[in-house]
Amino acid sequence: MPKDVTILTGFLGSGKTTLLNALLNEQVGRRFALVENEFGEEGIDGELIVRPDVDITELSNGCLCCTLSNNLLDVLDALSQRQDSFDELIIETTGIADPANIAVPFMMVPAVQQAFTIKRVICLVDAELIEDQLRDTEEAIGQISFADVILINKTDRVSPDYLARLRTTLHEINPLAEVLVGHKDDYPIKALLAVVRDVAETTGIARLTPTRPNLPGAQSIPEPQAHSTEASPKAHHHRHSNLVSVSFRFTKSLDLTRLYHRLTTLLLFHGKDLYRIKGVIYDRSRAERWIVQSVGQTLTLVDGAPWQTEDDRLSRLVFIGRGLKTAELETMLGQCFSRDPDASPSDLLHQTPIL
Repeated sequence: MPKDVTILTGFLGSGKTTLLNALLNEQVGRRFALVENEFGEEGIDGELIVRPDVDITELSNGCLCCTLSNNLLDVLDALSQRQDSFDELIIETTGIADPANIAVPFMMVPAVQQAFTIKRVICLVDAELIEDQLRDTEEAIGQISFADVILINKTDRVSPDYLARLRTTLHEINPLAEVLVGHKDDYPIKALLAVVRDVAETTGIARLTPTRPNLPGAQSIPEPQAHSTEASPKAHHHRHSNLVSVSFRFTKSLDLTRLYHRLTTLLLFHGKDLYRIKGVIYDRSRAERWIVQSVGQTLTLVDGAPWQTEDDRLSRLVFIGRGLKTAELETMLGQCFSRDPDASPSDLLHQTPIL
C-alpha cells in the first residue's frame, strides 16, 4: 500500500516549520517520516522539530527541485525499504523550491509511485509579505499555483478587510486550491488535513509521450474551427505584473490525443510562463474522464473515474501563467474538439487578470 505524502511549501519566512510542528502535534498517534530540505550548508530545521519520534532526513546545500533531485530519489528509495516504520511522509521544501518539480518522481517514476502517493500540497503564505513576493519572485507564484490548499499565515498582523482581499487574490491565482487562514496560535489543522488531492492525479504515469503520439482508437480528423462565447472578465490588478488565470468549460467532446499534442507544444514553447495546467477531460470515445496537468514543464495524462449515466459530461481546464493570450488558448482548444458536425458546443470562458 503506497504511503501518503504531504509536501509543505512556502516562500522564505512564511513559517513552514512552525506549521509543521502543529501538524505533527495534532496527529500524535500517527508515525511520520520527514524530509527537511535547506538551501545552505548547515541544516538546522531538523533540530526545531518538537516530536522526538519523527524519522528525519535532512538534505542541505541545495534545493530538492533542482540540484538535489537525485538525492531525493535516493532518500525515497531508502524510505521505501522501511515503510513499516512510518505511516506518512512529509517533505518540507526550501523557501525557494518549486513544488511541481519535487512532485515529478511521485507522478512519473513507477518505483516511487508504487511506494508513495501525494496526498496534498500545502502552500503557506505570509499575509504581510505575499503581495510583494508575488510581484518580485517567480518562486512564490509557482508555489501557490501548484498547491492543493493555500494557508494564509500571520493573519493576526493584518486587517480583516485586507485579509478578505488577499483571499480573493490567492483564489484567483489558483482557483483549484482551497484558501484557508490562520496564525501560529490558531492554525486550521483539521481543515488542512481534510484537503486530499484527487488520487487519479498521482497514481499513473502519463499515458502519452512524444515517442507514443497516438492513443488506441484515435481518429485522424480535420481540425474544426474554434468556437467562442461571451467572456466574463473579473479583474484584480497588481502593478508590475501580468499574472492571469484562464478557465474553460466545454460540453462538446474533446479529442484527447489532439489535446495532448497541443498542450505539449504549448509547454515546449511557453513553459517558463505557464505555472499550472490542470483539467478534467471529456472524450466521448472513452468511458472514463481523463486528468491532465502540468508537472514542472512536463504534461501528465492519466485516466480517472468512469463517467456515470447521471454525470454531466464536460471538460474543464484551468491555465495559470504570465501574459496568457486568451484568444490564442481558445483557438488552440477549439482545434481539439472531436468531429461531430451536428453538435453545437456550449463553451464558457472565464478570464481573470489577477495581479
